[in-house]
Amino acid sequence: MITQLAEAAGEHELGWAAVLFGVVMGLLGLAVLILVIAAIISTLINPDTTAGGKLLWVILILWFPIVGAVAWFVVGRKRHLNRLLGIDKGKARHGGPPSVGNHSDNPSSQPDLGPGTGTA
Repeated sequence: MITQLAEAAGEHELGWAAVLFGVVMGLLGLAVLILVIAAIISTLINPDTTAGGKLLWVILILWFPIVGAVAWFVVGRKRHLNRLLGIDKGKARHGGPPSVGNHSDNPSSQPDLGPGTGTA
């Protein structure tokens, strides 16, 4: 039945559809290739990611080209996932939570309690 439809439609009418499909698929493939190359370059030049972290990101990008590249640009560059995985070179990995309150030993930074509250 399909061959009868192909013969009835003629070869020229199906040829332009195949060419159009090929052009669209070629453009999509080129877009994915550019996205992957841009993600790999961005990963390798990122100064906040460790060498092991860069290797993991490149493997992820090459293993899952579209998902890996989009994941790098959405969460990898912003370092949220990198901090969670411990592959971030930033201070957040080594430091504790920010200090709250007055913890200085300098007496000049102590609050003034007013007259009659100090020792004589």
